[in-house]
Amino acid sequence: MICITGTYVAVGGSDGDDSSGTTLSVAGSTTVFPLMGLYQESYEKYTNVTLEVTGNGSGAGANAVINGTADIGMLSRDLKQAEIDAGLKSTIIAKDGVAVIVGSGAGVTDLTLEQIAKIFSGDITNWSDVGGTAGTIAVTVRDAESGTRDCFDTVMKAAYSSYAIPDSANEVGGSGAMVATVNGNATAIGYVSLGYLGQLTSGSAVKVEGVDATPANVLNESYQIQRNLILATMGDPSGAVQNFFNWILGPQGQQIAAKKDFVPVGSVTV
Repeated sequence: MICITGTYVAVGGSDGDDSSGTTLSVAGSTTVFPLMGLYQESYEKYTNVTLEVTGNGSGAGANAVINGTADIGMLSRDLKQAEIDAGLKSTIIAKDGVAVIVGSGAGVTDLTLEQIAKIFSGDITNWSDVGGTAGTIAVTVRDAESGTRDCFDTVMKAAYSSYAIPDSANEVGGSGAMVATVNGNATAIGYVSLGYLGQLTSGSAVKVEGVDATPANVLNESYQIQRNLILATMGDPSGAVQNFFNWILGPQGQQIAAKKDFVPVGSVTV
């Protein structure tokens, strides 16, 4: 199953040349946050626009736009119906895979979706039960507001009807914290955006159903845990926001996404 359900929203306008100084507030997904940082670095050189960027989770980003404290929300999931009802519109800027990562002592390189779902549900508790090295599995999950968790949970529920995260699971508040946890625990398992795999210094990403978690496999849809990365606005984007989106969806912005191991939605080769 692929958790991509959003609709691409095209934006028009100029190429992004804002002649007067403008400040745009951007908040949300810790997955999109480092990508937005690269956009910020490049776009501020190209225009008179200043970006103020905060990584505080997809749900927080959506709420910030609804509450009027941010111009743009970063989400690593599609909008929820309540957010749409509140007036949010989404623009897809890239696609992303969610890699399943394990500690250095797990002893596994490939897991099925059902095995993964049973591990995260607490129904499989030892790595030896899935062909790995004997050791109690330390399950790590993202917080409930995380877009990465939303995607992961959606796929797991489709793979295993009894999927449910137990209270004993270790919950972390960001993608960086997830990687740090797996780096520091040889028997851990977690999940993270492809864009964070470069920070994995101990342990590895496992294959899922025999397929590596790579941008190319997200693009051809053989890797099944994937989602849209979106930017949310109150109503359709306009003015400086629309110009910024035009630039993101153009060759320069999409090339930046590709370099961060996200899958472009434009005409950039992965």
